[in-house]
Amino acid sequence: MAPKKLPTLPGMSKQGSVKLPEFWRNKSKEKSLGMLLKRLTKEAQKSKGNLTEGEDALDWLKPRTLIKPDDQEDVPEADLDEDVGRVLTQINPQWVADEVAYHYGRALFTYKPKPTFGKAYPLFVYQGTAIRKDSDEAKAQIAAGYGKVSFDDAGPKRAKVKKTTEDAEEEEEPEPEPPPPAGEEAKAEEEQKPEEEKAAMDQAPEVAEGEQQEGEAADEAEPEETEEKGGGGAPPAGEEEIVIRPRVKKLANQFNFCERAALTFNNPRRSVETQTIPPARANFSSVALQSIIFDFYQEDYARKLKEKEDEKPKRLRKKAAKHAKSAQQIHDEQLAQRVREAWAVLERLVNQNIYDDIAQDYRYWDDPSDDFREGMGSLLPLWKFQYEPMRSHAVCDVAWNPHYQDLFAVAYGSLDFTNQQKEGCLCLYSIKNPAFPEYAVVTESPLICLDVYHETPYLICVGRYDGNVCVYNAQLTLESSYQYKSDSVRDKHTSIVWEIRWGRRLLDGEASFFSISGDGRVVQWAVMPGELQATTIITLQSPVPPIPGPDGTMLTVNSCGSCICFHPEKAEIFMVGTEDGMIHTCSLKYNRNYVRSVQAHHMPVYRINYNYYNNSIYASCSGDWRVKIWEDGRDEPLFMFELGAAVGDVKWAPYSSTVFAACTADGKVYVFDLNVNKYRPICIQAVVSKKTKKLTRLDFNSRLPVIVCGDTKGTCHVLKLSPNLRVMCKPPKKAVGVDQRTLQIMKLDKLLTLVRDPPYKVGVVDEKFEDD
Repeated sequence: MAPKKLPTLPGMSKQGSVKLPEFWRNKSKEKSLGMLLKRLTKEAQKSKGNLTEGEDALDWLKPRTLIKPDDQEDVPEADLDEDVGRVLTQINPQWVADEVAYHYGRALFTYKPKPTFGKAYPLFVYQGTAIRKDSDEAKAQIAAGYGKVSFDDAGPKRAKVKKTTEDAEEEEEPEPEPPPPAGEEAKAEEEQKPEEEKAAMDQAPEVAEGEQQEGEAADEAEPEETEEKGGGGAPPAGEEEIVIRPRVKKLANQFNFCERAALTFNNPRRSVETQTIPPARANFSSVALQSIIFDFYQEDYARKLKEKEDEKPKRLRKKAAKHAKSAQQIHDEQLAQRVREAWAVLERLVNQNIYDDIAQDYRYWDDPSDDFREGMGSLLPLWKFQYEPMRSHAVCDVAWNPHYQDLFAVAYGSLDFTNQQKEGCLCLYSIKNPAFPEYAVVTESPLICLDVYHETPYLICVGRYDGNVCVYNAQLTLESSYQYKSDSVRDKHTSIVWEIRWGRRLLDGEASFFSISGDGRVVQWAVMPGELQATTIITLQSPVPPIPGPDGTMLTVNSCGSCICFHPEKAEIFMVGTEDGMIHTCSLKYNRNYVRSVQAHHMPVYRINYNYYNNSIYASCSGDWRVKIWEDGRDEPLFMFELGAAVGDVKWAPYSSTVFAACTADGKVYVFDLNVNKYRPICIQAVVSKKTKKLTRLDFNSRLPVIVCGDTKGTCHVLKLSPNLRVMCKPPKKAVGVDQRTLQIMKLDKLLTLVRDPPYKVGVVDEKFEDD
């Protein structure tokens, strides 16, 4: 509790400080309220008598005038006396009715849920410090001694105090009369005297009571006299009766309470000003062209590279400086590059003259026998591509570039595991230059598979015989070799990578691709800046039961993956083929088990390929000499063709929904059109001799009427399709404006309705036999 303010007494200075009378210092000796009041009145009269000694002593009696600034606005008294009322309503003007927030998962703004307070909405909440006496917390505090009085009963106590001789004499001493004042000051003093006496009478008991409580707190250890029996009578002479109230120990809330007042010291505000020289100013103007901006970026990039080199340790800087190229060497390399480009143009001009007859056949010649052989076609051999250092290697994979129609990539490796090659090669060929590849990189291990990225066609990912995967950038020079390699990744494959496919980008924007290997794992590779990160998607489990190991532990046998194919529309769905002839449908979101499994073949599945016009139709080929056409959800194939030799690859044609081609180990290419003949191929073309060579892979060009196939001697053959093999659909008379894709879908759907099994109905077969 804060101490009460002292009454305003005569003798108070202008600054508000009070000179206490001498008798206040001995207030512990004053116990009588009556004596205290008389002494206060007496001292007040003495102070008034001394006011006439000087004019300066009367300054505090003069009325104080309110000083107003000159520019203060005059407000009428009516406006000043007007009461402005404030009404507390239940409407919060600062509350937002419909608050929205950005939802990163849905990528849109959504409404925030409104708070529910029932029918009442709290506008003001204040945490109090009181607790209920019947609560457990209050009972625990009362049991500990809080909230109890210090006497047996809770009533007030009375104590009698004897008067001393000095107090009695001072009480009986007559009060001196003040001298009569003169003039108007005397009249003002007489008018003010009764008011001051009245104020002193009102404030004296309060001061006495406050001092009495302080005296009780200070002299708490002193003994106190109890009230005499029959307290209703008057106290004897020479004694004074004082009421003493019992002290109660506060019942405080242990979580939120304050035992005594506390004042904090606020530091005074300080403002520091300084004066500085204004910054220098200059006018600059220049022309910002594209070339100038590019040059500035190049300089900034070179400066950052130099700073990065300076941050490296001295040992590494010396090593880099040893291999650093001088300005003359860089100039020579640039000059050599320009010479190579000029020679490449000259080489193409020479090759066009050498292979002019083949170029004319590709451009203008069509097999005239197609007019007399309805439903039959042929393949015209055009160019042969071969890289001299890779004559003993096999073409393990081939793929056309999705952006450049004349460019295709070839992976050289070996499929003869008894006589495996020590190195491989990645080549890019163009039909404009059959003599030499446009890009060739020799690798440390044979290449088994490759895939060209659709978004950036200069990125090519390859799978190698030693289990590593690499990403090559065709825009870089041949000296840089691969851009990414998995040799330092912990979760890399431990067996041959049989197939590799680019996938969609990750959430962070990085490119990713998938690979399947003979170790039974499907791994997703994220192309991070400067490195590859591997994540195992699923491990293929073999149907063979666990076998005991050397120490008796049961070992689970993994199935060997051989191929992988992703759904054209659902990027999270993919199919894998295994060496035991199974085709498993898997999902990236669920890697515990397969979505669906089909026993498709009796030997390893070499390739799976989806139809371009119907995503539920796919083809598979195997080493059991068979090509099968499947539909999702069916355990039995729609079509099955036996070709008499191991089928290395099968691909659907991009221009027709019913045409597909396959290549076999006996050196032949088979072309089927299910709309023309559902049982036999419409073209069988022997490309290489079956005694010395075998066909391994083929691929359709998405824009040109040609296919490319590779053999086991490192040669790539480009074949042109005859007109009967690339017949387009003619729109019916009732649907002249229908596009070609819609017509192809209608053609395939009509074919599927003829070969699908009718729905099975219970009792149909039994009724038929009963009728017979």
